[in-house]
Amino acid sequence: MALAIRLLGNPLIERDGMPGRVPRGHKPWALLALLLLSARPLSRERLADLLFIDADDPFASLRWNLAELRRSLAPDVTLEGDPVAIDLSADVEVDVLALTTGTWADAMNVPGLGRELLEGIAPASHPAFEAWLLAERRHYAGVSAAILREAAIAKMAAGDATSAVGLATRLVALDEFDEEGYALLIRAHVAAGNRSEAQLYLRATVERFRQDLGIEPSATLLRAADPEATALISASGTGTRAGAESLIAAGEAAIGAGAIEAGLDTLRRATSDAEQAEDRSLLARGLVALGEAYIHGGRGRDGEGATALHAALAVAEDLGDAGLVSEACRELGYVEMLRARYDRADSWLRRALDEAPDAGLHAAALGVSGSVVHDRGQTGASIDILTRSAAEAAPLGKPRLQAWAYAFLGRAHLMRDELTEARSALEHAIRDVRAAGWMTFLPYPQAMLGAVDFAEGRLAEASDSFEAAFALGCQIGDPCWEGLGARGIGLIKIARGGVADGMRWLVDARARSIRIPDTYLWIYSYCLDTLCEQAIAHDVPDAERWVAELEATAARTGMDEFLVRAFLHRAALGVAGARESAAMFATRIDNPAVLRRVAESTPAAA
Repeated sequence: MALAIRLLGNPLIERDGMPGRVPRGHKPWALLALLLLSARPLSRERLADLLFIDADDPFASLRWNLAELRRSLAPDVTLEGDPVAIDLSADVEVDVLALTTGTWADAMNVPGLGRELLEGIAPASHPAFEAWLLAERRHYAGVSAAILREAAIAKMAAGDATSAVGLATRLVALDEFDEEGYALLIRAHVAAGNRSEAQLYLRATVERFRQDLGIEPSATLLRAADPEATALISASGTGTRAGAESLIAAGEAAIGAGAIEAGLDTLRRATSDAEQAEDRSLLARGLVALGEAYIHGGRGRDGEGATALHAALAVAEDLGDAGLVSEACRELGYVEMLRARYDRADSWLRRALDEAPDAGLHAAALGVSGSVVHDRGQTGASIDILTRSAAEAAPLGKPRLQAWAYAFLGRAHLMRDELTEARSALEHAIRDVRAAGWMTFLPYPQAMLGAVDFAEGRLAEASDSFEAAFALGCQIGDPCWEGLGARGIGLIKIARGGVADGMRWLVDARARSIRIPDTYLWIYSYCLDTLCEQAIAHDVPDAERWVAELEATAARTGMDEFLVRAFLHRAALGVAGARESAAMFATRIDNPAVLRRVAESTPAAA
């Protein structure tokens, strides 16, 4: 009999599609979720402390709850040992695990998609377990939203705009202030021919943002109802193969020169020519180029870029063009990385690596994959992957690939307090950036090198790097680089005694790093973490609010290192159970610098 464990929504157990024996009480469900979702097996002592601290005999209560689970799950699931290991038969289905593996189409079949983890379950327990459960609920809510978003984009790219409208409607129901989600819903209405509905949604959303949040909507949202601005294929064109080829080259050149709107229009005309010439290979190339242009050139237009890439992927798959498949998958993984939808990013990047037909595409996919692994808190594995990417790129004469790998390699070493290695990698990255003429990327390694100088007490050198990164970031209009530069400038001012002025810069860094909907959330969290640290150090009243913001963001996205840092901040604020929560989440990361802080904060947990 096939066993299915449903933890999303009201938890239940099914056998062959029919309700099975349900464990009694809230504690068995909490125990089952903890065993299934923890990074490693937990000792009986730890489980008793987390879930049964209120019992007269915590270990007896744990044994009873384990027995209750065995009665419901045997023989398909075994629970044995100390630490307690959970072993599932090959055909056991667990809904939360299905969400994070496979394709969006697979995940759409999960019955509880969009429902809360362990809905209605609220066991009396240790504060560390309560923090864990809240974090997991936020995380799986984020995963559900990522699945709905990807499904809606894929449907729209396939020409099924009606289904896209339904999926995007479900998406915004999960978060009524998801600006990206509303932009997607409005674009779907436009694609479905519902222009009046699109305008209604746009006006209502703009008003809601102004009234409830006190903010002006971004250009991404305001542009969403414009059919010309969001089209993938232009209405004009020569309809010739030669015209399509020349337009792709011209469009890519325009994007590289910074003429974004002209480049986008040229690439849309290129796809029109390719389609009219019935050259599907050129159409796929044009759509990939258009998707990359939206993502890397058109600020706030990752949603349109992802739609173009999904359309390109469908054509490339049909043609069997492994190179374009790999490139499209890598760029889709990159988009998911920016917004910290890491499970989806992993899925795309695994495919990009598997499909890569040459060393260049393989090195490029490794570079993005290593960045994702670091974002999730696995810095050691990230260093290994990025080192491989740099090594594979070295003989190819493609300095951009090396610049990317060394910039993120430097970041990994910096976050681990390995300053000598960080400096070497970042200086290498800057040389490669200049060799490639990739000046729009320069502020990133510049700001990170400034952070190395700052950590070593070289304030003058750090100040120069931060100021240069900030100035160039402002010149090219990149919110991420502006945020990184502003963060560094704030730290310099505080170090030189200007606390009030420095805090204003740090607050500004946080705001800049998320001023459009599709900025790199890791950088926003990095800026926010620094703001929390300095606010606590200098008794700024808003410290607790910023820490809560960091905790919620890190939990929803799976940025586990920042989740640990958030609980260390809570411990510094004197919040009960925060140290134990930091130690609990620390099992997911491998950064020795952060783990030392956890050990110093919680000696018993070390």
